[in-house]
Amino acid sequence: MNQSFNKIPLYCKLADIIEDQINTGELKKGQLIPSERELCKIYNMSRITVRMAIDELVRQGKLEKVQGKGTYVLSKSIIQNLGNVYSFSREMEKQGKISSTKITNCSVLVADYKLAQNLGINEDEQVVYIERLRCAENVPIMIEKTYFPFMQYGFLLSIDFSKKGLYKTLEKDVYLTPNLEDDYGKRINRAIETFKATELNNVECRLLNCPKKQYGLLVKRTSYCDDKIVCYSTIVSKGDVFEFTIKLES
Repeated sequence: MNQSFNKIPLYCKLADIIEDQINTGELKKGQLIPSERELCKIYNMSRITVRMAIDELVRQGKLEKVQGKGTYVLSKSIIQNLGNVYSFSREMEKQGKISSTKITNCSVLVADYKLAQNLGINEDEQVVYIERLRCAENVPIMIEKTYFPFMQYGFLLSIDFSKKGLYKTLEKDVYLTPNLEDDYGKRINRAIETFKATELNNVECRLLNCPKKQYGLLVKRTSYCDDKIVCYSTIVSKGDVFEFTIKLES
């Protein structure tokens, strides 16, 4: 075992030491870790080794470099239970995290064959497209792209979802107009999701502030109000900061 450990690169050993300190609470969320110079003295390692260890933990989402200030400990992975229909904002509130949303696109598209199938509409029908960058404690976590049939949900284009939760908005009737009474006030009570690993494209890496050619998780979701499709979504997240759990019962 010792021989195998000795074969591990020095920067990986240091990264493991720092990660253990984070997991045990010795280094706490939001805490400034020792500088590179200090770490060199503490562990008797070169500056380049220390830098590689820190860069590795930044890549994993354990640490965050802040220009001119230093390197800080990030929170642990966000845990999401898949047993129930969930809202990102509500889950962040439950876990004591501060969530925020940036709207990166809000427009009208024309449905191609595949999107029409996912929404249960005809090809070439108009679709409301809302793209949001979801953040936890100001750290980009995932990109959520949501599609709604325009005929029923065109009014969503006038709502600022950087300030309002999408699910909460759909459930409320405060924005009702006489022409929307049948289509608004929807509560999403069922969803079907599929998961797969995916290589993040250049735009996704830029938005999520991660190196190029990194793998993440792609979630495809169809949301329903009873048996009627409300929307179709794709969610891309960095695989090292979002953790999904499933409760199984016999």
